Amino acid sequence: MSNKKKKIAICHYRVGGTDGVSLEIAKRKEILENHGCVVHLIAGPRSIGADHIIKELEWDDGVIPIIKENGFIHFKRKDLSAKELKSKMNKIVYAIQDKLNYIQLREKYDHVLIHNIFSFGGHIAASKAFTKWIKKFQIPTLATHHDFYWERKEFQLPRSGYLKNFMEKYMPPKSKYIEHVVINSLAKRELKKHCFINAEIMPDVFDFNKPPWVPDTFNKEFCREFAINQHDLLILQATRVIPRKAIELSINFAASLQEQIHKLRGQKLYNGKKINSKTKVVLIIAGYAEDEKREYLFKLKNLTFEKRVCAKFIADHVKAKRKFSQGIKTYSLWDAYAYADLITFPSIWEGWGNQFIEAIFAKKPIVLYEYPVYKADIKKEGYNIISLKNGDDDPIKIINGLYELPQKTVDKAVRQTLRWLVGEHTREKLNKNFKIGKKYHDYSVLEDFLVKKLKLE
Repeated sequence: MSNKKKKIAICHYRVGGTDGVSLEIAKRKEILENHGCVVHLIAGPRSIGADHIIKELEWDDGVIPIIKENGFIHFKRKDLSAKELKSKMNKIVYAIQDKLNYIQLREKYDHVLIHNIFSFGGHIAASKAFTKWIKKFQIPTLATHHDFYWERKEFQLPRSGYLKNFMEKYMPPKSKYIEHVVINSLAKRELKKHCFINAEIMPDVFDFNKPPWVPDTFNKEFCREFAINQHDLLILQATRVIPRKAIELSINFAASLQEQIHKLRGQKLYNGKKINSKTKVVLIIAGYAEDEKREYLFKLKNLTFEKRVCAKFIADHVKAKRKFSQGIKTYSLWDAYAYADLITFPSIWEGWGNQFIEAIFAKKPIVLYEYPVYKADIKKEGYNIISLKNGDDDPIKIINGLYELPQKTVDKAVRQTLRWLVGEHTREKLNKNFKIGKKYHDYSVLEDFLVKKLKLE
C-alpha cells in the first residue's frame, strides 16, 4: 500500500460555526486527520477556518437570494424572466466550477465529502457546479444530505419547468462517482421515493472519550458575565434561532417552571446546586439567528418579555471555539453546557439532532419535543428524557406565527422536571444515557464508516 497521504476536501456553504452541519464537518476533519489524511475545507466567505473560499458559495449574498426568490412560487418575486433566471444561474454555476477546477488542479484531492450542497434549496446553482466538477475529475465522493429541499414548503413549488427539471437532475444527482449518505431512516426512505437513489445511514456522532465540560479557569466568570446568580436554575437552549427549533416552547416551559420553582426551595439539585428563595429560572439562548430569520428572534424576545422569563441571548459571545482577544472572552458552546442544569430541545423537526447528543454527553436532563426522527430512530435506543410529547393527545398549534402546546402538556413536563432535578436516581439515569449514546453515536461509529468508504486502511 502506498505511504502517500490521502488528500480530502470537505465542502459546504459555511464552515466553522456552531450549527449542526459545521459541527459534523469538524468531526470528520478531526477523524480523517487522525488517520494521517490531509483535509481541506472548501466553503463560502462567511466561514471560519476554510482553506479555500469561493465567494459564490454564500447563499445569503449577491445574486443568490434573487435566484432563490425568483425561482420558487412561495417568495412571490417575479423581477426576472425565465431566460434571465437561467442566465444568472449559469453564470454562478460557471464561476463556482471554474474555481473548483483551479483548486483541484492545484490540490489533486483523492476524495471529496460534500454536505447538503445537493439538497439545499437556497442555493440550487451550486449543485450543478459540484456535479460537473466531480464528473470532470472523476473524484470519488461521499455526499451527505442532512435534509432535503422538498421538506421545506418554500422550495416545494419551482416557478418554471426548467427549474423543476434542474432540481430533478442535480438535487441530488445520480453519478457513478457519488455515494449518497443520509442521517436518518426517514430521509433514506424519502430519497428512494423521490429520486430512486439508495443511500446509507450515518447518524450524528460525538466524541464520548473527550474530557467532560466543567467549570474551569477560562469559563469561571461565565455566569457573572451574563448576570446569572450562583443559585439560579440555568436552562440551556443551544440550537440556532430558527423557527423549526420552536424556541418559544422553551420560553413557555421556562415560564411555567418559574411558577413552580418555589417547590424546590431549600433542596439540592442532582448536581449539588442549592435552590433558595432568590432562585430564578434563567433561559440561556446560545445560538445565533440567521439573517433572514431576525423577525423570529424579535418575536422570541417579545415573548420572553410577555411571559416575564429571564432570558439571556448570548450568541454574540459564543462561537465554535474559545477565544480571548483584546480583553474580551468569546466562549465555546461547551462552556454554556458546563453551567447548565437543564437542556431544552423542543425542535419540531430535525435531520437528527446534534444538541440532543451533546446533552447526553454532558449528562444533563433534557426536555424534548418528540420530533419525527427522534420517534423513528432515536427513541428505541432507550434514553431517559423529559417529554413535551408529540401525539394526538397534545396537538401543537401555531398562534401568531409561534408554536404552542396545550398548557396541560407543559405542566406535566414541569412536574416531571421538578422530580428529575432533585431525584435520587437522576445521576443514574444520566449515566445510563451516556452509555447508550457512546454505544450508538461515538466517534468510533463514524470512524469505522469513513475508514471503510475512503479505504483508509
